[in-house]
Amino acid sequence: MNTETIQKEIDKLDGHQKSVLLLTYGHQLTVMARDAYEFQGPGVDKPRLLRDSNEIMHRVFQALRELETKSDNCFSLSGIAHWISCEEKEGDIVNASKQAFSMAVKKCDT
Repeated sequence: MNTETIQKEIDKLDGHQKSVLLLTYGHQLTVMARDAYEFQGPGVDKPRLLRDSNEIMHRVFQALRELETKSDNCFSLSGIAHWISCEEKEGDIVNASKQAFSMAVKKCDT
């Protein structure tokens, strides 16, 4: 799954459906990011995964704001597929983000 594939999936939806998909993706990504936590402890074993997840969520929340306020400036929404695909990233976030998006698409039945 690359940026183009993700963008096509997003583009076929209306505004409300995009919001639901991004909300579902965001929730799934937070579930995947729990893999960063120390097993049965208070610490973090994979800080990079946690940081990368947070950066993506920052963009997701702004894209949701743009959708819900029907903003004329949809800068974050226009680039969200790039962030979800993690094409310029490496490590655990790549699989986590793509898996979270695939799960979101299935849950939303797009």
